[in-house]
Amino acid sequence: MGTQELNIQMSSTMSEIATSKGLDQSATDQDRVVGGLEEAVIFLHLPKTAGTTLNRLIEWEYPVFEMYSIDPVFFTWSAAHLRRLSADRLKKIRMFKGHMLYGLHEVLPQPATYITVLRDPVDRVISAYYFMRSYKLHPLYWKLRRTNCTLEEFVRRFQRDNVQSKIIGGSPYELPCTREVVEKAKDNLRHRFSVVGLSERFEESLALMKLRFGWKLSSYSSFNVTRSRPKKHDLPQSTLELIHEKNGLDMELYECGKQIFEAAVAANTEAVARLAEDLRATRTRSQGSFGGTMFSLRAAARKAINRAYSAV
Repeated sequence: MGTQELNIQMSSTMSEIATSKGLDQSATDQDRVVGGLEEAVIFLHLPKTAGTTLNRLIEWEYPVFEMYSIDPVFFTWSAAHLRRLSADRLKKIRMFKGHMLYGLHEVLPQPATYITVLRDPVDRVISAYYFMRSYKLHPLYWKLRRTNCTLEEFVRRFQRDNVQSKIIGGSPYELPCTREVVEKAKDNLRHRFSVVGLSERFEESLALMKLRFGWKLSSYSSFNVTRSRPKKHDLPQSTLELIHEKNGLDMELYECGKQIFEAAVAANTEAVARLAEDLRATRTRSQGSFGGTMFSLRAAARKAINRAYSAV
């Protein structure tokens, strides 16, 4: 398995290590240390790509005071606050996660690698629109409600196209997405991300992360699922075509990410299949169970503690 498929790191030393190892066994702590500093992980949470579930799972894999979480409501302030932290504090953080643009590694004193989860762009836009209409803390909630904006009007009027390309390409939301941005995003996926997951194949994505980082993932429930939305096949074909047209660059990025993901799975077929099946069974057992409820409550507590710590 080549580093371009899965294990490319933020330094040449880690690239050499990754090239010499497959992911059929978990990385050791020594593998994640470069120049005496432990490699940090940066999770770029793309909106409505199962990132909230991944956030809750990640919070069980690291001590709460060794993570920095971007606030999902005040994310602009939170991302700026992160970049103002002292080098001493940054060095102690092993996991950075949340809604932020690519590029954080440039200000970190320690080596770092990225992970993310992509989603089919048409599905993602549909889910994002109905989430914005139902989540009162979202900045666009009241505007969408007040104007009774339809999905098609939302796609035409709001600058929310090609969001995945912008984030991974390090380009601000409010700027148009260009060919240069998506090509940079694809290059970043190929050369700066240890794991590129897919929302549609989430358990396999988790299996790749477990193999790469040695995560336990002993408990598993889904969080923040947008339920009050129609299925894609229930929407007018003209609306789906409009979303596809407006998010053409994200479609390219998704295909690029899909190739990287499938290459990584193919290189670890048996291990990924076994771990993914175990994760599905764990999720099924937790649904509606006392253990699942307790996991959700404990996860909420860890989330609150870590967000408070990240804000100071």
